[in-house]
Amino acid sequence: MKSFYEYDKGIPLDAKVVDRIETPAFVREKIAFTAHSGERIAGWLAVPKNTAIPPPCILVLHGVGSTKDSWWRPDNPTGPLAPRLIEAGYAVFMLDARFFGERSHLGDFANPQNFVGKNGWLFRFRDLIVHTVIDYRRALDYLATRPEIDPKRRMIFGYSMGGVTAINLLAVEPRLAGGVICVAPPMLAGPATGPLAAARQRLASVAPENHARALAGRPLLFLMANKDEYYTPAAAEAMIALIPGDAKQVRFFDSGHMLPHTYIDEVIGWMNTTGW
Repeated sequence: MKSFYEYDKGIPLDAKVVDRIETPAFVREKIAFTAHSGERIAGWLAVPKNTAIPPPCILVLHGVGSTKDSWWRPDNPTGPLAPRLIEAGYAVFMLDARFFGERSHLGDFANPQNFVGKNGWLFRFRDLIVHTVIDYRRALDYLATRPEIDPKRRMIFGYSMGGVTAINLLAVEPRLAGGVICVAPPMLAGPATGPLAAARQRLASVAPENHARALAGRPLLFLMANKDEYYTPAAAEAMIALIPGDAKQVRFFDSGHMLPHTYIDEVIGWMNTTGW
């Protein structure tokens, strides 16, 4: 499966800063570059000002109900993660997943949530995950050219669909030290027959369970929910147990898929003490 995520590294990035916002706390730039597919895509890179040394950089991956811009809005249902990470001294980088936000033209501007389940277009969802993983690998190529962020300290944060993508990216990308995975649903648990079984078969190539073994030895924090509508606690624990070693940690919140915003305190506290 690792070969699904390979790409032609010789394709020029042709990266450009196309927008820039400076605040007393950080500088945020919009970076346009060429994806592996030839598509031009854009992401946000924000670097804090309150640090005397090049800061670590966190890749921030959104879920089905949001986009890269959602992390900057005060009404974001998953909370003010990006501003809090910057305040804590971390640089952040984020893209729109394929079909989302500024990339909605790839799906003829349809609501991308339709690709996840409403229309049963599960092969398209599979391809969305694979392409987004490669997009972030290209983003890491670009971040290596930015001297104002630490060249070695890279971690990832993924929420829901972004958590699934983050697990797959971690499995194939040695440049990432580890990361935080929030409410990423297992994809292989359930009965072996019936329509859901067929759906799981089509998603097996991107199922986090099938990538878990490749995460051995890297620090990981799983923040899950014990009332999540997309998985059971037992299924989540079984998925996490597939990761070899004891570098992983897991915490279950007494909530549904939308975690209480106090989860951000745990993310920052864990990153501050991980020693990466």
